Amino acid sequence: MIKIKVLLLALGFVICSLVKAEQAHPEKYEYSLKGWNKWKAEYDQTVVGKGGWLSLAGLYWLTEGANTIGSAKDNHHQFPSKAPKHLGTILVVEDKVSIDNKTELMQVEDSVFKRAELSAKDKTLVTFGDFEFFVLKREIGFAVRLIDNDSENIKSFEGTKFITYDQSWVKPAKLIKHEKPQIIKIPTVYGTVREDTSAGWLEFEIGGKIQRLQAVDYGKDSLMYVMFSDSSSGDNTYGAGRYIEVEWPDENGNTFIDFNRAYNPACAFTNYATCPLTPRQNRLKVTINAGELDVAHKPL
Repeated sequence: MIKIKVLLLALGFVICSLVKAEQAHPEKYEYSLKGWNKWKAEYDQTVVGKGGWLSLAGLYWLTEGANTIGSAKDNHHQFPSKAPKHLGTILVVEDKVSIDNKTELMQVEDSVFKRAELSAKDKTLVTFGDFEFFVLKREIGFAVRLIDNDSENIKSFEGTKFITYDQSWVKPAKLIKHEKPQIIKIPTVYGTVREDTSAGWLEFEIGGKIQRLQAVDYGKDSLMYVMFSDSSSGDNTYGAGRYIEVEWPDENGNTFIDFNRAYNPACAFTNYATCPLTPRQNRLKVTINAGELDVAHKPL
């Protein structure tokens, strides 16, 4: 009888906490099946929507100086065969990038141009036909990300696969902040190590044991960001691990981790992504039976 009362009290605490979380942050996460369905619909668009991961058609690392682009083999960077043979030249001079247009096809803001500055910060979009591209910057330099909005990858994709939503995988968590600012080192799919600000350790319980994940702090206007792997990684979930975004805690350090929202990195869908990978300290030895499955698997 005592055990039953304890269980009921614990269950009541969790339900009450979930309700409070929904009331506190209704504009962000609604910790329910309804909220998850809304989140998943938005997530699916990052995969198959306009400019989504499956529309990526190339990633071209730029060198200092002139970089010619187009489908012809004599370009520095060869675009897919259905692109024009010679589009123009991207010029990299120290921290500035510009493009000279050799066709009447490329446009910026719906206008044909002769020369345009390309901002990696603002993602200046260059369009031609079904294609568009922008310049991104990483710790090793600038790159062009090419998008094909008529990609066969989108047409043949059968949809994202998720384990059936389970409310028990919404885990109460506590953020343990560092006494002094700390940097979290994160490996990338392209062989480098990024250095980001650590938000602290998220502590939560699975099967009566405390687990910890170190979160990345991208600023208070963004959710906390976590890369993790578990014992299912490489089995029925993506081998390199998954991502999850977590709301900042209340004044007492309390928040929730909704593992139903664990999703695959972009490199699960394309070779043209620049994914951060799971840091060693975030490799869990337990099974997270929630969230997105490997793209080759069917939903459970």
